[in-house]
Order: sequence, then structure tokens, then C-alpha cells
Amino acid sequence: MCVLNSCTTIIDTNVSASAGGVSISAAVNLPTSGATRLRYQLLSVNGTDLTGYRAGILLSTNSTLVGGNALSSVTIRTYLSTGPTPSVAQQDSTISGTAAGARLLAGKGQPSQFEIVSTKPFDQVEVEFGAVLSTGTTVNVHYAYAVGRNKAAQITGLTSNSSSSTPGQYSTSGDCADKVANPGNAVDNDQTNYASFSSLASVFCTARLTVGLNGTAPANYKAGFVIGQANNLLDASVLSSLVIRTYKNGVLQESGSGSSLLGLSVLPDNKSLVTFQATKQFDAVSIERSDAVAALDNLRLYYGVGVASTSPQQTISSFPASESSQHAVASSNGTACVGCSVTNPSSAAGDPNSAATINVGVGVNNWSGLRLDLNGTGQAGNRAGMVLGNNSLLDLAALSRVTLVTYDAAGNVLETANGSSLIKLNVLPDGRQTVSFNTTKDFAKVGIQISGLVNAVSNTSVYYAFSDSSNGSLSIVAPTNPLPVTLTAFSVRRAPGTGIALLTWTTASELNSASFVVERSTNPNTGFVAVGQVAAAGNSTMTRTYALQDAEAATFTTTAYYRLRQVDQDGSAHFSAVVVLNVGAAPTSLTLYPNPAAAGTSQVTVSAAVAPGYSINLYSTMGQLLSTRTISSEGLAAPLSVSTTGLAAGIYHVVLRNANGQPVGSQRLLVAGQ
Repeated sequence: MCVLNSCTTIIDTNVSASAGGVSISAAVNLPTSGATRLRYQLLSVNGTDLTGYRAGILLSTNSTLVGGNALSSVTIRTYLSTGPTPSVAQQDSTISGTAAGARLLAGKGQPSQFEIVSTKPFDQVEVEFGAVLSTGTTVNVHYAYAVGRNKAAQITGLTSNSSSSTPGQYSTSGDCADKVANPGNAVDNDQTNYASFSSLASVFCTARLTVGLNGTAPANYKAGFVIGQANNLLDASVLSSLVIRTYKNGVLQESGSGSSLLGLSVLPDNKSLVTFQATKQFDAVSIERSDAVAALDNLRLYYGVGVASTSPQQTISSFPASESSQHAVASSNGTACVGCSVTNPSSAAGDPNSAATINVGVGVNNWSGLRLDLNGTGQAGNRAGMVLGNNSLLDLAALSRVTLVTYDAAGNVLETANGSSLIKLNVLPDGRQTVSFNTTKDFAKVGIQISGLVNAVSNTSVYYAFSDSSNGSLSIVAPTNPLPVTLTAFSVRRAPGTGIALLTWTTASELNSASFVVERSTNPNTGFVAVGQVAAAGNSTMTRTYALQDAEAATFTTTAYYRLRQVDQDGSAHFSAVVVLNVGAAPTSLTLYPNPAAAGTSQVTVSAAVAPGYSINLYSTMGQLLSTRTISSEGLAAPLSVSTTGLAAGIYHVVLRNANGQPVGSQRLLVAGQ
């Protein structure tokens, strides 16, 4: 919900005409003494309690005089009307002139948000400008707004929070177990309570908190923790020093660590959800800090989770290849920016797994940008953002070089966001990152502008633009019924002489099951397609075996990946782990040694005939790409290897791809427990 304003009180202002896609309601010429205030009455509030809403005003400037310390401060304040009596001030937040000026200048003359999250009811929003050092300083005021928090779709899952007054199970361990403060808070019945990590004595000192879930999570759930810090968003770099593990009946099942396995999603109230994709059932999770990184000190550990593997519905910049060039526009600051360009801009408007590259030459005043059309309309209040490549890892400090922009369908600028105070940084399970901000108006296009560095060239991969509602609060609801199917086996093999794929699977029990859909992919990162369906038993307590043939696989010259989508009678679905079939006509010989390999830090030698441009790729049983290594000319002289560092015990797949990205060999790798 977005409520726009009508201006009721304008003090010391000159009203200007509209600019771009958002009208200017007032152009404020700031004086060198005293404060200047503008207050806006929100329309259509009608007594609605706006507690918890984002309350703010959109500002812009074309004046370079706001830079440095020229602007003393900007304050956002809310009021509540009380009939004939004067309005009552509710709350306020002041931004220093240096920070406010940097935000306005980063917008390059386009509107930027200045806001607070309300803790009290309000129906008016005011902006107050402090005095300036130089005359001629002008700030444009566009509109005031109140935007309600998005409510994310409920997801099925389990938590460590007890639903009763009796706390759940927990334990602490590690060399520095005493560095876990208030561990019981992560299993009580209040999700706002938290345990925390305190400072470690050395990098060799570990601290771990293990919490039991209020049920057993199935093998296709994500395992993780809701974490946070008091006043800061977490930097993605903390993932390198966190380990998440799963357990069942007290026995270690799997673990995930680092940005290649862990995903970091930003939640409201300075919280984040860190997870990895499990492939085995689990009834407890642990979080461990394995480094003395200062960012982990006083890290809040709210509760453990096991949640369904669902992603928010996104509107993205994806169009047919024949049309993609019409939906991407590159830009830079002209001939003054040496080395500034955008390579393959249409790639970011086509296949979501292909990328454009934004190139920025040396110099802090240089910038290059890319504007992408969405294949639908982004809603006011939703996130607007970009997915960046894992070769373009950012941290919160680097966000000062990133500006995001939304546009209407005609290409007019609506609003901009810059820096970690507005832009959120998320890490996806495949190592890529998203940068996004919360909008106030409907939008049709999203742009990104990246500024240069003082002494280095910047190259950033951009995969696609998106809009979604995942900035809503996390709402986990417990499963209402037992799992409908217990799958005990799933395999695929090649029929001798024909190349047809023969798939078989076995269930130990079924409850209200409707069907099994076999899905296939030649690259799990780009999705799966259905190749056949088999009716399920419905209800059964007996062992049942199913089979399906994929005749089309006989024509393939590449590796095929299969999974089961088990559909319940109520229409809900569950996915199996992924199985792999090498159907290449003449695959390259590929062997691994040792196999089985030990978990931990061992190196598995890869023996295969390769050439420059070939790559070695490691996949989990769920089809997640865990690591990749492209072989250079120099790399041919060194032994080829795959590291098991950070891998849990289990089965993995090593796939060799040629310079064109086509699989030419694969081998199953078994990692044994320590």
C-alpha cells in the first residue's frame, strides 16, 4: 500500500514544474541560517494506523553545493492530526549533512528516499533542512509517502522455538563454547529473543550452538538460522566464517559453509536468514563461528529453521533472444569516462543465466550503467534490484559505488537508491549476489549505475533485473500433515544398445499421493522440464516400485540430470534429490582418485584429457553447482584436482565441460565422513 501526499504547508519555498517521471512539489532554496520545514498531509489515511509503515519524503538536487559539509542536516519527522488542536509530533530521525549530501549527489539529480520506519501512528510527514554554508543551495521535494511493509507468502517449515512455555533442546560446543551467550533464548517461545556469539580469543577457537527443531524436516528443505546485529546489516563476507550443520537423532548429517554453499537473505529489523540446501532429513541444526572476524562479535542468533525450498515469485528482465536487445539500454558519463562500457547488454534482458558486463575505468568520477525492462510491473513497496555475478562480490562499503534506479514505462526516472543505508545485499546459494532497495511507486524498468575506483578498473557481471515481495517479514508455518511419501530409492541407468534412460524409484509408504512427475535438465542451473508422469498409489504402507523410460535421452550427446516431483492430492509438490546420467556418445575418460575421498581438506585428483577452456564442475545431489574451475594454458601443467574442503559426507558429481560449456564426462564422487 502506498499513500501519496497533497501539500498543505509550504514554508520558504518556490514551486517548480515537473521533472522526469516524478513531479517536484517544491524547490527549496536553503538559507544560511535557521531551519526550513515542509509538512505534508497524507491522503486517504482515514484513521488507518500506519504504525510499522515506512514514512518518508523523496528529495533530489542538481546543486553541487550540498556536497561536503555545506548542508548541516536533514530531519524526517512524523505528526498525527488531533482535530482542532495542533498536530502532535510522533518521532523523528536526523541524517547528517555529509551523509544526506552524499545520497543526493549519488542520485545524479534524480529522486532519493529519506525515511524512517514508524513506531507510532501518523498522518503527516515533515522534512526539515538545517542551514547551509553557501547561498544558492537548492533541494527539490517531490512527495511524501507511507508504504506498508510487504507480507511475504507463508512458507512451510520448522523452527527451534518452542510453542509452549517449556524451552526446546539446545547445546553448546567447540573450543570456546562459553562464547555462546544466552543459548536458551534461541529455543524459547519468543522469536525476538536471541543468543549471541561473543569475541573469540583466537582464530583457532570455535563456538557452536545446536538447537532442536519442533519436528523432522524432509530432505529437500533448507537448513539454517535467523541471525542479525543490533544496528547493522550483515556483510556477505561473514559467510566465510560460518558453518551450518544438520543432525538427525543426534547424528551429524550434512554441513554448509562459505558463499558457495550458504545463502544470505536480508529480513526486516536488521535480521538475515542464512541457509544451505539439505539433501537428508534433519531434526536439529547448528551454527558455528570458526574465525575471530570482528563482524561476528555479538552476532545475534534468533532461532534455527528448516524451511521448504521455495523462492519468491519474481518479475524479471527476461525476453526472447530475438527481442532482448530492445529491452536493454547501456550508458556511461560520456567521453570523459575512459574505459567505460557495457559488454553484451542484451544478455541481461534474455536468458537469466547469461550476463552483461559493466566496465568502469579508473577514477571515482567515472560510471557506467545498464537499464533493463521488466517482463511485468513492479509493485510499489516491492524490492527492485539486480542479480550480479559471483566474480563481482561486493561488501557493504562497496555499495557506496552502486546506484539503483527505477523507471516508469516511458523511461522516466522514478527514484534512486545508493549506499548501504538504502541498498540491501543478499548472497544466493550459487554464489551470485543481489543488490536491491524497497520502492515507493509502481515501476516498469530497473537500472544500475556503478562508479569507478581510485586506482583500479571495475568489471561487474549483471544477469538480470527483478522485482519481488521478499522484503516482507518471515512467516514460517508448521506442516499440517505428515510427509505424503517416503522415498527410499531413486536411480537412472542407460538401456544397453539403445541409450534410453531407465528411471526407477521406490517408496516405503504413501499418504494422499497423486502422481510422480519425472523432470529432466541438461543444466540444473537453468531449470527442469517434465518428461513423463506416473500415477501414485494414493495411500499405501507397502513397498512400491515405479519406473519410467525417457526415450528422448537416446538422442542426447550431453549429461542429463533427473529429479522427481511428487504431487499430493491437494496439489502441493515435493522434489527428490537429483540423479545424473551421462548419455554422451563418446565421453572423455574421467577418473577420480581417491574415490571415496575424505571430508575436510583433501584434494581429489582428476584424470582426463583436457584443453584450455575446459572446466571442472562439482555438483551436489540436488544439482547445485558447488565449485567450478576453468583450465587455462598454464593450468595444463599442474595436476587437476577437486577440493573436499567444507563438504559434508555424501555423494557428489564431478562434471567435465568443454570450452563450449558442453559436458564431455562425469563421475560420481563419494565423500566419506571423518
